[in-house]
Amino acid sequence: MSTTKEIGYFNSIFIKSFDFAETDNVANERYYIEEARIKGGFNETFMDLGVRAYAVNDDYSIIDRKNAMIYSGIYNSKTGVNETNQFPVGASITKAVDITDGSIQKLHAEDRELIILQEDKCNAAGINKDFIFTAEGQPISTSSKIVIGQVRTFLGVYGISLNPESFAVRGNRKYFTDKKRGVVLRLTRDGLTEISNYGMRDYFKDNLKSNTKLIGMYDNVKDQYILHLKETINTVGFDETSKGWTSFYSYYPENGFTLNNKLYTFHKGNIYTHYENTDYNVFYGEPAVASSVTAIMNTDTSVVKTFKTLGYEGTTGWFATDIKTDLDDAAHTDFAVNIAKYQYDFNTDFILPSMFQKKENKYFSILQNASIAGQENEVLFGDQVTGLKGMYMHATLKTSENTKQELFTTLSEVVISSK
Repeated sequence: MSTTKEIGYFNSIFIKSFDFAETDNVANERYYIEEARIKGGFNETFMDLGVRAYAVNDDYSIIDRKNAMIYSGIYNSKTGVNETNQFPVGASITKAVDITDGSIQKLHAEDRELIILQEDKCNAAGINKDFIFTAEGQPISTSSKIVIGQVRTFLGVYGISLNPESFAVRGNRKYFTDKKRGVVLRLTRDGLTEISNYGMRDYFKDNLKSNTKLIGMYDNVKDQYILHLKETINTVGFDETSKGWTSFYSYYPENGFTLNNKLYTFHKGNIYTHYENTDYNVFYGEPAVASSVTAIMNTDTSVVKTFKTLGYEGTTGWFATDIKTDLDDAAHTDFAVNIAKYQYDFNTDFILPSMFQKKENKYFSILQNASIAGQENEVLFGDQVTGLKGMYMHATLKTSENTKQELFTTLSEVVISSK
C-alpha cells in the first residue's frame, strides 16, 4: 500500500522507497527531498524546513505569448544557490517584441547578444547590457544589470517565416530561409544579405514556397551552408569561399549538424558520418549515383558557330550526354550522339567512334550529329555530319565512378559560321 505525504514548503519533491532487510523482511522507509536551494545537508540525518512559497494561486491558467520571452533566476556556481526554477511574478522578467511581426521562431545566443528571429522580422537584444542610439540611429552597447536589454531590429523586411529548422551558424555568420519572401539569408555584424541572389534567385523564388520543411546545416569541412528542400527533394550548398551556390548534392538528409569539424546527417532514423571513407557518390549505403556537371559553351556571343568537338581537362571517368545547341525548334534541331568515357584497349587499340580520346593529358571527341533526317536547308544530315550549329552549345558531363574524379574545364573547337 502506498501513502502520500504533503510537504508544505516551496518546490520540494517527495519520493518514497522501501528497502527490505534480509533477516526480518521488514520494510525500512527512506524519503528523498530535493530542495529549491543547494544547501540542505546531503546525507545528513535531518533537514530544515526550507523556503516557504511566495503565494498559492489555485486559479492559475496558461497564457501563450508567442512574441514574448521570460527568464528565470540564475544558478550561482560560486555560492551553490540555484534559482533557475524561480519565476517571481513581482519582478520584471519578460521581454516582448512587436506582435505584428509574428511569433518568435528562433533564439540564438552568442557572446553577449541574443538573436531573436520572428516570422517577419530579425532582431537582437543585449544580454546583461543595453543599447543607446546615436543621432544617426546607430546602436552603442552599455553595461547593464538588465538580463535582456533593449531590442533592436535589423534593416530589411525579412524573417525566418515558420522554418526555424533552416537555421545554421558558423562563427558570427547565421544562415536561414525566409519562405514568405522566397530568399535565403545570411546574418552577420554587417546585417542581412540575400545569398539566394548569388545565381539562384529564381530557383529559390520558385521552390521555397512549395516546401514545408527546409533543413539547414553547416558543413565545416567544405565551409558550406547546406540546405535540403524536403518536398522538392533537392540539397544545395552555398560556398563562402566562392560566394556562390556551387552544387546540387545527391544526399537527402532528415537533419544534420557539425561536431568537432565532422558533418553528421540523419537518414531513415540512422546517423551517418560524411567524408569517412574513399567511396565517392555513395550515400547512406545505397548504390552509387552519377555526378554531373552541365557546361554552356558560348565563345563569340551572338554569333552563329559550328561546334566541331567536345573536350575536357580532368580524370578518365567522364562521359557526355544531352549535347545540343540553341537551334532547337520545329524548323531545326541540332544535337549530338552521346560520348562514352575513355577506355583504351592496349591489345586491340580499339576506340569507339563516339568516345573520348586522350591527347596530351586532355580528352577530346568529335561531335557526331544525330539530328533528324530531312531538316530544312541541310545538304547532309544525321550521322553523315559532324559538328553542331548554333550560338551556344549545352553539354552534360557525368561520372558514375565511386573513386575520386576531377573536372577542371570543358573545351570545344569552334568555327565561325556567320556574323
